[in-house]
Amino acid sequence: MTEQIAEIAAHVRAVSGDKRAASPDRLLTTREAAHLLNVSTRTLQRMRSEQRIGYVVLRGKCRYRQSEIDRLLDESTVNEDAATPQELKRNHTLRTGGNPKGRRT
Repeated sequence: MTEQIAEIAAHVRAVSGDKRAASPDRLLTTREAAHLLNVSTRTLQRMRSEQRIGYVVLRGKCRYRQSEIDRLLDESTVNEDAATPQELKRNHTLRTGGNPKGRRT
């Protein structure tokens, strides 16, 4: 009897894990997204206006997909072990905020 309960419990865990993996992205509120990005809600609004971050509107309120927050963080993260010239250039651009002034590239 105990073995059967253990088998059922293992099956329930496996099925519930599959549902979590197959479920769509979690939608975050403006406050949650701003907290994860460590910016103000006004900055998040500015990022929306500049189309730097994707969002959806549900019942008149903006929501942000977790995958969109992760994408933005990945794009904005400096890679400390950059090996290729492209990665070095990307790191430089992220650290300095863009191309150096006075130069045309």
